[in-house]
Amino acid sequence: MNVIPESLPANQPLAERYINDFASVSSLYNMNVSDPQTWIKRAEWLDQSKDCRIDRGALVDCLTIYNGKYNNHEAVQQSLATLRTDEALVMVGGQQSGLFTGPLLVIYKVITLLASAREASQRLQRPIVPVFWIAGEDHDWDEVNHTYLPDQDGAAVKIRLDHERGGHSPVSRTFIHEQNTEHILNQFESLLPDTENKNQWTQTLRNIMEHATDLSSAFAEQLGLLFGRFGLVLIDSDDAAIRRLEIPVFRQLIEHNDKLTQAYMSAAEQVRQYGYEEQATVDEESANLFYIHSDEVYTNERLLLFKRNGMFTDRKGLVVFTKQELLQLLEQYPERFSNNVLTRPLMQDSLFPVLSTILGTGEIAYWALTKQAFPVLNLQMPPIVPRMLFTMVEEKVKILMQQYQLTFDDVRQRFDDIRQTWLSEQEDYHLEKRFTTFREQFQQLYAPFVDSLHEIDPSLPHLGETTQHKIDLQIDYLYRKSQNAIARQHQTGLQRLDRIAYALYPFGKPQERTINSYYYLGRYGERWIDQLLTLEPDFNGSHRLVYL
Repeated sequence: MNVIPESLPANQPLAERYINDFASVSSLYNMNVSDPQTWIKRAEWLDQSKDCRIDRGALVDCLTIYNGKYNNHEAVQQSLATLRTDEALVMVGGQQSGLFTGPLLVIYKVITLLASAREASQRLQRPIVPVFWIAGEDHDWDEVNHTYLPDQDGAAVKIRLDHERGGHSPVSRTFIHEQNTEHILNQFESLLPDTENKNQWTQTLRNIMEHATDLSSAFAEQLGLLFGRFGLVLIDSDDAAIRRLEIPVFRQLIEHNDKLTQAYMSAAEQVRQYGYEEQATVDEESANLFYIHSDEVYTNERLLLFKRNGMFTDRKGLVVFTKQELLQLLEQYPERFSNNVLTRPLMQDSLFPVLSTILGTGEIAYWALTKQAFPVLNLQMPPIVPRMLFTMVEEKVKILMQQYQLTFDDVRQRFDDIRQTWLSEQEDYHLEKRFTTFREQFQQLYAPFVDSLHEIDPSLPHLGETTQHKIDLQIDYLYRKSQNAIARQHQTGLQRLDRIAYALYPFGKPQERTINSYYYLGRYGERWIDQLLTLEPDFNGSHRLVYL
C-alpha cells in the first residue's frame, strides 16, 4: 500500500479556511486542533465540568445494552468499562445510517476516529474511548436508502432500497421488510467482484438484513462487525433508553430556547460577515427541535417545531403546545423529542466528555453556527478534527493512468477535455478542421446570395437568415453523428479511459462520496481496513491517494 499526498479542495470554502488558515476564522470556532496545548486545555476543562453532563454510569449502562445487541465484542466491553472511570475521555464522530454502511467516507470517518483516539491517548497518557454516533433520528430516507457499486466496466451502479412509507419518520423507526431487501441483495451480489472474500461478505450481509428491522440497526451491526475488534463504541441517537437520560438536556433546550435562537442568529450573522453562507437553516422562529407525532394519518412523523405567538407548533399546524405542555410531554414521552442539526452538538457534549469531534467539511462549515450556543448550556465547543480523505487507486487503474499519462488532477479537473482531445488524436478524418472549413465556405457563399435576394423582395433576406439557422443546426447534427461514429471505432480505448474516471471521480464527485466500502472489502478483505489504520495519521484534512 503506497500512499501519496494529493490536493483535493474542500467542497466548503469555510471548512477550507478552517483547515488551512484557522487564525482567520478562530472567532467562529473554539480551539485550534493543530495546537498541542489544545488537547491539554480541553482535557482540563472536561475534568472541571463533570456536573454539566449526564451521569456517566447511567450512560454506560445504556450503551452496554445497545452494544450488546449490535456490537458485542470483548474490546467494546473493555472500552465501556474504561468509559465508566472518571479518567476516560471520548473522541466522537458520527454519520447517518446508510445502506450497506453507505459511501466510503463513513469508513474513513471511523478510521480517523480510531486514529485520533489512539493519538490523543498517547499524547495525554490517559484513556480515550472512540464513540461513533449513529444519527438514527434523521428522517431523510432518500439520502440513506441507496449506495453504489462499480459494474464490470467500472461504472457506478445505484442500489436502492425502496420503501412504501410516506411522511418523514426517523430512519431508526422506518421498518424494512425482507421482500424489499431480497432484490437489492441479489443486485449487490451480482456487482461485487468475484474474489475469495465475496461469499463471506454477501452471506454476512444477507444474515444481517434478514433479521434487521431498520437500516440503523443493520448499519450498527455492520460497523460492529468491521470495527468492534478495535473497541469502537456505538450509540444510536434515537435509542429510547438514551432519550430518557436526555430529559434534563431537552428541558434546558426548551427553557432556554430564546437564548439559543439568539446565539444561532448571532453566529449566522458573523458567518455572513466573513463572506460565507451559513450551511444550516437559521430561523428566528425555529425552536431547533423536532417532535415525533403519530395519529390516525401520520406514524412517527418528525415535525420541526417553531415558536409562533407564544406557542410551539410545526409548519402544518398538526401540533400546538405551550412551553409548559411541551415540558410535561417531555417528562412523559421523551422518545417523541429529537434534536436538529444545531442542537445535536449540544446533546453530544451533554452526554459525553468529548475531547474532540471528527467532522467532514460540510459539518465543519455548519458547526460554525454553534459556538455561541454551547455556553447557554454551560458547555464549551470542542475542538474539531477534520476527517481524513482518501482515494483508492487499484493496480489496474494505475496502469491505465500511466498508459494515458494522466494524473489524479487531470481526472478531477480536465477529464472531459482530455477525453475529447484523445479521441481527436486517434482519427484520421480531421473532422473538426473539415467541418470548420465547410462552415466558413458555406457562409462565404450563402451570405452574399441571401443579400442579393433583397432586390426581389425585402422580406427574403430575413427568411434566408431563418433558413441559415436551420442549416447550421443540421450541420451540427451531422458533426455530432460523425463524432459518434469515430467514437464507436475507438470504443475500447474510450472505455479504458472512462474506467479511470469511473474509479477515481465517479459522477464528477470524489470517490469517497459515491462508492460503497464493500467493493474494497470484497476485493481485499479486512486487511484493507487494517492497512488504513496503520497509515500515519493526518488530522489536517489533507487528501491522500492510496495505491492498492
